[in-house]
Amino acid sequence: MSFYDLDAESKLPRVEQLVDKDKDGAKQKEKVSEHSPGPIADDELLARSLDYPTKFTDLGGLNDSLFQDAFSHGASAQRLLHGWDVQATEVHDRFEIRAKARREGTDGRGPDPANLYIGAFHMTAAELRACKLAEDTAPRVRVYDAGDASDQLHAEVIVDATGLKKPQRKELRVRLMTLAQQRGLFVSPHLPAEDFGRAQGTQCELHLPAAWEAKRTDSTPTAPSSRDVIDFHTEVTQKGRDPMEINRSATL
Repeated sequence: MSFYDLDAESKLPRVEQLVDKDKDGAKQKEKVSEHSPGPIADDELLARSLDYPTKFTDLGGLNDSLFQDAFSHGASAQRLLHGWDVQATEVHDRFEIRAKARREGTDGRGPDPANLYIGAFHMTAAELRACKLAEDTAPRVRVYDAGDASDQLHAEVIVDATGLKKPQRKELRVRLMTLAQQRGLFVSPHLPAEDFGRAQGTQCELHLPAAWEAKRTDSTPTAPSSRDVIDFHTEVTQKGRDPMEINRSATL
């Protein structure tokens, strides 16, 4: 029986059932998915998608729900075995395909036309596993390999929230969100120009897609304005050219 084979009749949330099957978290060191390349090492990098509007406040900033699924069903992440620079395009494409299915309602739920994939955060498994409350004497956060036939590098983050009250759950969610933000937001190359302000609203350091950076000649770390990005996208569309081929001497 697989680690992920759970009691369909149980009234416990999925995460609580998984915690019950691995009370001390030892199975994180084992391969628990037949499709994965193996267990997730502490130094392994993982990517987590940021989607609008579910992870945003009414004012446009981030809320603390980035890892909320980790407390109930399990939070999906993508393993970066070869590093972000190598896998960035693949990961962005995968997250965008998922967002598109969410918009169109082809993911088993009703359509959500407003859903947007904004970008990705990444962090190491060790950083996630070390995230806990000041009074905790044991780890709260687990990271398991969860590959399937269509995605061998899928990972799952779950939180053992045993004994936590509502304010403590919120504090742990905030700690996880803060951890995710530490390397900045890697903006999706699929993000429509008119929605670039959503990325800016996160107040994170923004890492722009390579095609956008190719247009920049200055070395300042600040992101372009929404108007700049709209103009860039318009130029690409009207000229029918690859963004990488646009005159690199032009400045934003």
